[in-house]
Amino acid sequence: MKSWLLLTLFLFPLLAISAESTEDSQTAAKFCKEWSERIKTISEEGCLSLKLKTSAFESINGRPLVHKEFLPLNGFKDHLPQGKILFISGIHGDEYTAISIGYLWMRLLQQHADYTRHHWLFLPLANPDGLFDFQPAIRMNANQVDLNRNFPSSDWEEKSLRFWKQHYRKDPRRFPGNHPATEPETKWMLHMIERFQPDAIISVHAPYGLLDYDGPEHAQPDQVGNLKLKSLGTFPGSLGRYAGEDLNIPVMTVELKSSRKMPRRSDVYSMWQDIENWSQLKINERSHQDFWE
Repeated sequence: MKSWLLLTLFLFPLLAISAESTEDSQTAAKFCKEWSERIKTISEEGCLSLKLKTSAFESINGRPLVHKEFLPLNGFKDHLPQGKILFISGIHGDEYTAISIGYLWMRLLQQHADYTRHHWLFLPLANPDGLFDFQPAIRMNANQVDLNRNFPSSDWEEKSLRFWKQHYRKDPRRFPGNHPATEPETKWMLHMIERFQPDAIISVHAPYGLLDYDGPEHAQPDQVGNLKLKSLGTFPGSLGRYAGEDLNIPVMTVELKSSRKMPRRSDVYSMWQDIENWSQLKINERSHQDFWE
């Protein structure tokens, strides 16, 4: 296929969604205002500059579930991105640092477009109601479901509720829901995984202060910043069990040391460098097929 035709096919789906409606712009502006008022690391101006995209999916309380794509500059020149990486933060609304660092990494990619060789899809706040609608913020969504136990892992029906009752002693913070994938936020993440077909997934949490990994052995990371690999195992309905074990997608979970105290700015940068290095060295190159097609 001639290079100009390949480039046209590559760019067309992105151009098709680049025209943002007034309603979308107003929705994103409202989201940025609320986000910046809740978390001091996030500036309203910086959030607006990201031009976050909305979709048909909303949270329980009607908030937009937003995303942002980043493509490397060389994706528009000589060759296609070397891999597709899905980034998810804010699955738990009370993990402030995990939400903040996702924003900072988006800004880093925005300001240094030549920094990456990958196609990134960020879901920067997977649980907006848990963050915005409670004082203090809560782990669960507005239905009091732990989204990281609501993914439809192959053993959900058999084990999830029993595990919650026996292992967690019905801890409400870890309630998996009465059925798998009941929550609109979970359905949105599943939709994004299905459409984007990521080569790897990075999920950020706090406050265990370690690096966890689920998935094929070839992509096991070494460390990110000063966080070293220590396996936590997976749980019925967790992202690691669903995507890492059932779908065989590499899932790296970055567990920050504190849910409230941010790492130093130099650490935020070095962690991102390590993530880029991991993506470059351990995620196999695949042909690009835009998930908006």
